[in-house]
Order: sequence, then structure tokens, then C-alpha cells
Amino acid sequence: MGGILKHGNEAHKLTTEELKQGGIRSGEVRREKATMRKTLEMLLDETNKKENKTYRDLATLGLIQGAIDGKAENYKVMVELLGELQEAKETPSVEIKIVDNSNLEASMYENNNWL
Repeated sequence: MGGILKHGNEAHKLTTEELKQGGIRSGEVRREKATMRKTLEMLLDETNKKENKTYRDLATLGLIQGAIDGKAENYKVMVELLGELQEAKETPSVEIKIVDNSNLEASMYENNNWL
């Protein structure tokens, strides 16, 4: 059993071995990201002895200072971290119900409900 990899208009059928290697690599990348995330969390919570603040505090202060200095990207990051842009990112959805009105006119004439 294989899969199909599409690139532009061309399709390449993946072999079972290629699928297996892709799955193995995907797992490796996921584990690497998890390790980086844990390491970063650990380092952010360490205290900078010179400033007597955590690196997380210092990074936050730097972000705020950048926003104060007029760097729009810093402000955008702060707003995203606070979750205020989440609502704007969500795509509104519209529900459309399909109704069969093919007999509507005939039934209105029959019941004398025609305006």
C-alpha cells in the first residue's frame, strides 16, 4: 500500500518504505520540538543574577520597551500573547439551509394563502 505525493501537476506514488521513513522523521522532529520547548521553558524561568529577574521577565520587559519605542511588531506580539487577536483571526461561519420550495406556489393557491 502506498500514498500519493502531489507536487504541482505531477503526482509521485510513495512506496511503503518512503511512507515509513516519513513517519519516523515526523516523530523525530516532534520530539526535537518538544525538547526545545522544555529547554526554553527551563531557561526562561532561570534568574539572571545581574538583573535579579528571570529571563522571562527580561524578555517581557524588552518586548514592552520595543512597543514603547514604536516597534509595531512588538505590540502585535504582545496582543497575540494576550489572546486579543484570536477573535479577529477566527473566520466567521454562515449556515445555509437548503429548502425545497418547488411546491410552495401550488400549495399557496390551494390553501388560498396567496397575498
